[in-house]
Amino acid sequence: MRPMPADTPQIRDALNVLPRLLAAGDTHSARDHVLATLETAPEHPGLNAFAAFIFDRLGDRETAIHHARKAAGSGAAAPRPVAQAANLLARFRLFDEALAAAHTISPADIRDPVIADQLGAAYTACDAHHDAERAYARLVELVPHDPRCRFNLAAAQRFNGRRNDAAANFDHVIAANPLHGEAWYARALVEKAGPDNNRIDKLRQVCGDPRLGLQDKAAIHYALGKELEDLGQWSEAFLAWSRGAEAVRQARPYKVQPELDAIAETARLWPASKGVSKSAPLTPVFIVSLPRAGSTLVDRILSSHPEIVSAGETEDFIVSLLGDPALAAARDPAALARLTPQVDLAAVGQRYRDALTRRGYRRGVVIDKTPTNFLYAGLIAEALPEARIIHVDRQPMDAALATFKTLFRDRYLWSYDLKDIASYMAAKNRLMAHWQSGWPEHIFRVCYEDVVRETEAIAKQLVAFLGLDWDPACLDFTSQSAPVSTASADQVREPLHDRSIDHWRDFETELAPVAARLAAAGIS
Repeated sequence: MRPMPADTPQIRDALNVLPRLLAAGDTHSARDHVLATLETAPEHPGLNAFAAFIFDRLGDRETAIHHARKAAGSGAAAPRPVAQAANLLARFRLFDEALAAAHTISPADIRDPVIADQLGAAYTACDAHHDAERAYARLVELVPHDPRCRFNLAAAQRFNGRRNDAAANFDHVIAANPLHGEAWYARALVEKAGPDNNRIDKLRQVCGDPRLGLQDKAAIHYALGKELEDLGQWSEAFLAWSRGAEAVRQARPYKVQPELDAIAETARLWPASKGVSKSAPLTPVFIVSLPRAGSTLVDRILSSHPEIVSAGETEDFIVSLLGDPALAAARDPAALARLTPQVDLAAVGQRYRDALTRRGYRRGVVIDKTPTNFLYAGLIAEALPEARIIHVDRQPMDAALATFKTLFRDRYLWSYDLKDIASYMAAKNRLMAHWQSGWPEHIFRVCYEDVVRETEAIAKQLVAFLGLDWDPACLDFTSQSAPVSTASADQVREPLHDRSIDHWRDFETELAPVAARLAAAGIS
């Protein structure tokens, strides 16, 4: 920890002027001002935190990182700049540095809400959800009536399996802002509705409020659909989901064809395997699937093994492939097709290994459960010969239903139209068949239904595929305390059941457009 430089009148003036310049949108003047002041105090944590933010806004990532690192080195002596720097470092995917900086600040010592908020955001970006909960709990102590702060605490509690606490805090958010769609949706997910314990009448009332924006309207309809489904009111539930999906499509206009074209082009550009499977001290395991197809269940089973850990949904491979987090975040479906003919896969593999190291993994078996990595399975096999890929498949109609009834916010935009779902599923099946035929040593296909009905037998096969000895701890996966931040965060902690198998038959009429398209594609 460096000693705090004394604030001179020039530094105090800069710390007052910079926020005004940024608020006015005059980023270039803010840059010039902070650089001029840094010449007199190059180690000042507050100035460096401002400089990091400014250069990030200007798109100069390397200079932003340079100043964030300087601010982060001040430790508890300058908690606000350190917390801000930790948040930036986490956004830059420098997770080890972000956590090291954040851990210099004790939540119990925080008196400034900005510090608690920045720490919570940094920990969330690092998937350190227990730390995030502590930071947000302190934030709520400091700002008890701010719905946004309370929502962030509730979200962290949900990820950590503290469903009763999360429900109570989501209720606080809804009481403060009855039009908070995300709070309504999350509240519906953390507790099963019953005949005498549901919010259906209130949700129907809120759905009709003319003040609702499209995103809140979508979330509230999905919440209504979930509670109606809990009560077995199938057609009413499907109607609510359909109205929610319509609101998403209005808010985010989308066409599926560019993604289908990119999938087909990927298979064309990578026609055959050029590598073989190898072993290494650090073995990445990629669990790939459509969303809501069982990948989280497989992840929890395997990560209960004492020699396997889960990194969650990292998106590290697509970032490593494109070489730029901003490109990966844009989720341009054509980006991969444009890049593959010239990409240096050895360099991609090393960037991915470096990313795992940033997350604290250096040896052993580490799961990356990013479902969309199915798009890159062959490239993963080429870039990381030591990797293993588990493809989780699911009965198509159940997969279609599970996808349609889930609100993914800004992900999987094809999931809000039944015909798009069928088209995307068919394209995914063709691509996975292509990868499986070209890279059979790397890829193990497993069916969700088999995992549910023959859990021990399938788990033993998966453990053997990873080159490990069987451990019965894999069957005790529901007792895991590790956070889950995916759409399955609530279901995965329940005892294993088969209620979701053939659930699509309760919606057979409504799902007819999916069934017709899948049948035309030869999928049943």
